[in-house]
Amino acid sequence: MSIKRVLVTGGAGFIGSNVARLLCDEGVSVTILDNLSYGLRELVDPRCRFIHGDLADRDQLREAMRDAEAVMHFAAYSIIARSFSDPLEYVRNNVLNGANLLEAMREVGVKHIVYSSSASVYGEPVRIPINEDDPKQPIQLYGATKLAFETILQGYYHAFGINSVSLRYFNAYGPADLQEPVTRAVPRWIRAALTDEPIVLYWRGEQCRDYVFVEDIAAAHIRVLGLEGLRVYNIGDGEGILMKDVVATLQELFPKPLRVVEEGERTGDPARLVADISRIVSEVGWRPRTKLRDGLARTIPFYEKTRAIWSRPAV
Repeated sequence: MSIKRVLVTGGAGFIGSNVARLLCDEGVSVTILDNLSYGLRELVDPRCRFIHGDLADRDQLREAMRDAEAVMHFAAYSIIARSFSDPLEYVRNNVLNGANLLEAMREVGVKHIVYSSSASVYGEPVRIPINEDDPKQPIQLYGATKLAFETILQGYYHAFGINSVSLRYFNAYGPADLQEPVTRAVPRWIRAALTDEPIVLYWRGEQCRDYVFVEDIAAAHIRVLGLEGLRVYNIGDGEGILMKDVVATLQELFPKPLRVVEEGERTGDPARLVADISRIVSEVGWRPRTKLRDGLARTIPFYEKTRAIWSRPAV
């Protein structure tokens, strides 16, 4: 790997902390900038330089990317329900603060960024599997802010030569997903199973999703780091699974019966989301290695070990 110094924004969060750890394993010098509004200091690899800071502070950004050759950008609000209750804050943080980051990069001469985007940019897909060039029609503000920042990256590439790779994750899961409040299905369900609480299904579990293990996602970031140009890749397994079948797979891994309750429809849920990953396979050589059952089996022990963290009362 030619790039040896990387700034990771949001590196105390779920995917960012996994990527930072893998970068350290690869011998990269990593600086993490995180305001800890959703991240946890406990997730920061001790090999990283940590700065408790915010993307709104340009001076702090310039200091954080001192000597950096590239940026990996994970710092964004991602709780979809909150995008309905406070849409302006989502625009401010996910779009305007992201532009602040790009301005700091322009000022100090950093020319590479890998962006944590989302399959939510597609909205209700026109076909399955979803190709990167398919229509983008987000059905909630979270996806709209992700797509807006991708567009800003295009402008910064053509105007200022800042190379970018946007990775559109489908359903990420795995160790270190300790975001509060917990909204993603896998951590909610594992925590419910460990505490004898009911597992909540929406749409009778008939939604089709594409689950990809976080360590595979981290490996994709390493593979695209330093690429030239303006690139966009789907990151998924390329195979869909019904949510009720995810529950069935979890049941295979737990010795006692799981309690499942149905809560009907939920706003902002596309019926089917499955990635076409042929572009990143052919251009980069990345493909996921971890099957869902194996990934879940590696995720459950993380929640068993961190129960003191995720079960503590909210402040």
